[in-house]
Amino acid sequence: MSIIAAKGKQPIQPMKRYYEVQSLRNWLLWIILIGLLLFFTFASLSQIVFGLAIGSNPMPNWALIVGVIFTAVLTVALARTQLILDLDSEQLHLTFGPLGALSLKWNEIKSLKIIKLPRLGYGKRQHQKYGTVYNAGAKEGLLVELKNGAKILISTRRKKELQEFLRLIKKLKA
Repeated sequence: MSIIAAKGKQPIQPMKRYYEVQSLRNWLLWIILIGLLLFFTFASLSQIVFGLAIGSNPMPNWALIVGVIFTAVLTVALARTQLILDLDSEQLHLTFGPLGALSLKWNEIKSLKIIKLPRLGYGKRQHQKYGTVYNAGAKEGLLVELKNGAKILISTRRKKELQEFLRLIKKLKA
């Protein structure tokens, strides 16, 4: 089914799928991680390569190497972590990197509501009021209440498009 557009233009296709990818955008987190990585790299080069100990009681060489490796792996892992929200007419599917994945059929869902997110922090966590929260730092979220009473809150940076899609598939009331 297509919607007829203005004369001479292509028909407009209704959205059959909503797809959103969110990355972690907390600048303070990135400053801390990159600062730690630079510190451990500088201290390792100074102490191991040039023989200049950092401070009066320097860390052992193995600890400096572990510090470089750990902060580098953590920085890369967090940079690659994305919250992916994929909705179609059959289901809601969420992937949040190493923090988990979730698939729900629409018949398992009691209600949907788009709300303003309170300050909940980043990542996956349990919240007394909102249940399981998946937050990549957005200001709004999709609150999903399941028929079994469980709640899930998923952050979104594209509120209007999400509302439009949910109304189109008749899962969100006007």
